[in-house]
Amino acid sequence: MKNWSTYSKMGFMFLLLFSVLIISCSKDDGHSTEGIAEIAGNWTATKATFNGVDVIEEGGTVTFTISVNGRFTFTINRAGGRTMVFSGTLWFDEEWLAVEYDTDKGEAEYYDISYDDSKLHLGANSEFDFNGDGTDEIVIFFLDMVRE
Repeated sequence: MKNWSTYSKMGFMFLLLFSVLIISCSKDDGHSTEGIAEIAGNWTATKATFNGVDVIEEGGTVTFTISVNGRFTFTINRAGGRTMVFSGTLWFDEEWLAVEYDTDKGEAEYYDISYDDSKLHLGANSEFDFNGDGTDEIVIFFLDMVRE
């Protein structure tokens, strides 16, 4: 029969192991911000086509603000005053830029991305109400942006 000291040691080891397990299983969305610092900053579109409509040529603006923690705000300001603002989280998934909008938690879209220190190009298929009719539609867009 084991003495009380042996049971105390086993209990302590069990609690230690259990604590480590709980700490290691804390909420982790599995998304790394590795590489995000390279594109963090404020970007302004020089060309922004959505289903063939160039918002910049129409007199609008498109901006993309990216924080080093992966949070972003994407703003489309169409000529005539219609403004759309999107926010969420982004991360790199191999060569793709993965985007999770705050309105669609748990759902990621994957954007084609290329960039250097001063230029950013994005291309993607997304779904939102671009034409303002109250119904989301598939939107194919391409953005050429410069760092502010």
